[in-house]
Amino acid sequence: MGLGDIKYEDIVAATEEFRHLGRDNFLQTYGFGRAKSYELVLDGFRYDSKAIAGVAHGHATGHFLSAGDFSGGAATVARRLRELGFVVETGETGETSRNRAALLERLRALRVSRGPGNPAPSRHQPLSLLWAISRQADEQPRMTPWPQFRDVVGPLLVEFGLPNAKATPEYPFWHLRSSGLWEVQGVPTESAQAMPKKSILDAHHPQAGLTKKTADLLRDPVVRLDAIATICDTYLEDLDRQTLFERVGLGGYTTAGGLLSPSDDASSGGGVDEYGRATGPASRRDEIRSVIVRDEALARKVKELEGDRCQICGTVLRYLNRPYSEAAHIRGLGRPHHGPDELQNLLCLCANCHVLFDGLEIYVDPDGLVRGTRNSREPRPLRRDPRHPIDEAHIGYHRNLCTINSPRLAID
Repeated sequence: MGLGDIKYEDIVAATEEFRHLGRDNFLQTYGFGRAKSYELVLDGFRYDSKAIAGVAHGHATGHFLSAGDFSGGAATVARRLRELGFVVETGETGETSRNRAALLERLRALRVSRGPGNPAPSRHQPLSLLWAISRQADEQPRMTPWPQFRDVVGPLLVEFGLPNAKATPEYPFWHLRSSGLWEVQGVPTESAQAMPKKSILDAHHPQAGLTKKTADLLRDPVVRLDAIATICDTYLEDLDRQTLFERVGLGGYTTAGGLLSPSDDASSGGGVDEYGRATGPASRRDEIRSVIVRDEALARKVKELEGDRCQICGTVLRYLNRPYSEAAHIRGLGRPHHGPDELQNLLCLCANCHVLFDGLEIYVDPDGLVRGTRNSREPRPLRRDPRHPIDEAHIGYHRNLCTINSPRLAID
């Protein structure tokens, strides 16, 4: 028995029981917590999707599932509910929303110094936090030994710090503690009352990094992107974002879909002729890679719903005498975006618009108009088929990516 046993009427029965008992009593009665990501939306009410699925299974089979009996998420509960014709949206719990807001407020209120004759805030703490967030996105340890911090963050402060500012990585290593987002471990007690001398740090090799609570919040890709945007907009507005992200370890945020570039060591296999043209077959190499497995049925579904017509430009391409289109993920599946492989996260695009969308050259504004990030194209509405639901949270995520890469882009 599984979620496939659940029918439309079972979900409706579970939602009626939810409203009758009230949310807290319903969740407590059946052993579920509040939804962290996905909520069922029906007749203006929002329901915890996993709890509804577990109770609906009981109505269908007589066996009520508890939270530990099955996994929730896009690939299980959300997919089954959508297959039955229900609307499922991503959302935040009240506590999650408050924690996220508190995190962003702390980031905007860093106690950064200002040098004599330069009113601009120092970039040492913001750059150090961006680097720490990049480690979080790469799932590296949150705490970093002082020698590593010094040797990696120091050059970043030289390259991206204020003009004529001295690079002193020991200052953000220690003073970021005042943000409430950072901790330092391993400094001798007698040296911890004031900022330790650099010689103390060199001798004892303490560690510093995001607090556990902060690191846990930043595991959410949406919160992480908001944090990056807040830091950049507040302290690093005039920097070249793409260069900054590449250097600091956030290169994955310069595209929406992880566009691949040719391998540096790729070469032709048969040498070149007297005119410099490649001869013979292309070279081969063996590789072992971990790749994301996409749901091909979903890709076919979005193309079918949209009739292989690009939702942005309206083009219907043909290839080998057949319609050709591409299923484009709005929020990329891989690191660092970790978007879900679901219909609500897909667009049907032509190859050209797919490249522009992934390359953050175009975005969908809050009014549903497709615009260019360089203001070089006439806005036009994103075409939507009523049978093809699109999660506005994914559209907003992509729009946020465009904003941090084009800081002069004004998006209401």
